[in-house]
Amino acid sequence: MSDISHSEIYFSGENSRVMYDTRSEEASLVFNQVVEVFPWAKLDDAFAVSSSLDHEILGEPVVSFTLSSAVTKNLVGEQYTLTTRKFCMNSATSFIKVYPIWDAPYPDFLPEGCTVLFKGENMVEFGRPSPEGLDDFYDCYFKGDSATVEAHFDLPERRGNYETFYGLTIHNGVVARVKQYIYDSPTMFTDWDVVHLMQKKRQLNNV
Repeated sequence: MSDISHSEIYFSGENSRVMYDTRSEEASLVFNQVVEVFPWAKLDDAFAVSSSLDHEILGEPVVSFTLSSAVTKNLVGEQYTLTTRKFCMNSATSFIKVYPIWDAPYPDFLPEGCTVLFKGENMVEFGRPSPEGLDDFYDCYFKGDSATVEAHFDLPERRGNYETFYGLTIHNGVVARVKQYIYDSPTMFTDWDVVHLMQKKRQLNNV
C-alpha cells in the first residue's frame, strides 16, 4: 500500500470502492488499466482515482476519476464544484457525473430528519460514446443520524470515526442501492456540508 492515504471508501451492500490520491501507486495501477481501454484518458485531469466497482445499474465494472477544478470548469462551467468521469470498462463507454445542490422537496424515500445535500446527475460527454440508460437513474447524497439511516434501509452498522455520509441510487423511481461513505480522518472529500455551503453561496452570487 502507498503511504499516501486514500481519500474515501464507500460500501454498497457487499460491494466497496476506494478512492485514491492520483499520486499513489494504487491510482497508477488503476490508470494503467483504464488507458488500455480509453487511450485518451489523462491522469492529470483528475486528483483522485477509484478502484473498479461492479456497478449495480450498468452491470459492468466502472472506474471513477474525480476531475480537477480546471477540467470541471471547462466541461460543465463554474456552477459545479465537483465532477467525476465514469469509465465503463467492458463496454468502453464513459460519462460525466455532476453534483448540483438538491433543490427538490424532501424526498419520501428518506427517513425524517436527514439533511439532503446533492443530487448526482449523469451527463453524456460530447463526442464520446456513453452507456445506455443514463437517464433512468440518479443519486441523492445526504447525511443523517446513522442509527436511523441504518434501521430505515436495513444496513449494517458502518460508521466513520470522523464522518459518515450516505448516497442513494434511484433507478426508475425506486431505491436501487444505498452507499455508506466512511471517513475515519479528515481528507479532501470529508466535508460534504462545507462544499454544499460553498456551492450554495456560489449559486446565489450567480443569480
